Amino acid sequence: MVKWTCRYIDQLSRCLYMEYKNLGIDVQCQVPLYVSTKMTSKVALIEKSSLFVPSAENYAGAAVRQIGYEARCMPYWGHSVQWFFASLLPEAVLDAWRLSIGIRRRGKAC
Repeated sequence: MVKWTCRYIDQLSRCLYMEYKNLGIDVQCQVPLYVSTKMTSKVALIEKSSLFVPSAENYAGAAVRQIGYEARCMPYWGHSVQWFFASLLPEAVLDAWRLSIGIRRRGKAC
């Protein structure tokens, strides 16, 4: 469900971008991965920022710097690196990996 919601938001952003760019209105979809916050520490067991999990402040700075450049972007460089390598793998491999991580996290949370 989350995957389809993200795709819907991405497609909606693209449509709005195309429809309103001639009027001087920019619409941008910024795609984050994990960001270290109090909420992620409870959901994903991420307690502090790291190379691929920026603090909220670092992510916000990267996000602001990307405003106005592309219709869709991944502002934090570490997320872009992760996304590049993930895009090289088949969906089935990524799904199996995500499932195994979710199962491990659920086991630690209990």
